[in-house]
Amino acid sequence: MISLMVPSETQRPGPGASNLFRAMKQDPDGLPRVGRSSRELGVRVEGPTRDLPVADDGTVEPQTGGMSVALDEARNLPKPRLPKNLGGEGRDPVFRMAGPELPSVLSLRADHYPHALVEPRLRCLLREFESGLKATRPSWSIVS
Repeated sequence: MISLMVPSETQRPGPGASNLFRAMKQDPDGLPRVGRSSRELGVRVEGPTRDLPVADDGTVEPQTGGMSVALDEARNLPKPRLPKNLGGEGRDPVFRMAGPELPSVLSLRADHYPHALVEPRLRCLLREFESGLKATRPSWSIVS
């Protein structure tokens, strides 16, 4: 059975929740670009380097992968993703989501500090998961 989630509902992690950081391409409106790349607000679902496996029926599962983020501070991003002005090698600006406040279809899972994944909270269709990621777009602000 496929779980249908309501993107307008939100989930806030418990006390002490970290800020999330991700280096992403910037759209002309100043917000992160949505897409299926490691440099966009989204996940890779095709090719040899997938962030999240998609079942034949188009569903995705919790705790199988998701969108990578760094916790607590921008400098926790890997050097290839961290922009040059912060001592890294990356070419994209860093965005921060304070809080974070996530649509109910998403959850945050710290897998190995300071790395975490924004992933499906329950089994759902890929398009529902991607819609949840897109719904976070206004919550991201540029930090560098």
